[in-house]
Amino acid sequence: TLTILSMDSQKEALQRIITTLANKNEELHSFIDTLSHTLKGVQVNSTKVVSDLEEEFDTLYSVLDEMKESMTNTIKQEQARKSQELQNQLTQSTNALESSEELLEFANNALDIK
Repeated sequence: TLTILSMDSQKEALQRIITTLANKNEELHSFIDTLSHTLKGVQVNSTKVVSDLEEEFDTLYSVLDEMKESMTNTIKQEQARKSQELQNQLTQSTNALESSEELLEFANNALDIK
């Protein structure tokens, strides 16, 4: 009977070990499921963040392009205005020089008439 009691206690101990191992396996399965779910969440979130970032930068690039076009047009308009103004001044100065030269020639001719 001592041997039977010893075997029974060994069976009980083995049963407790098996039960504990089965419980730990269940906990491990649950932990693996949690890790898997968390990993998928990180991947989805990262993809969304990258997509949002790309969209934001596309918007910024668009705004910058509009600003560039506007500033370029302003510079070109100012260049055209200044060029026209300088061309007008050049034409007026050339005309004034021609008139002055004609007047100078006329005056010199008037001095030569005797």
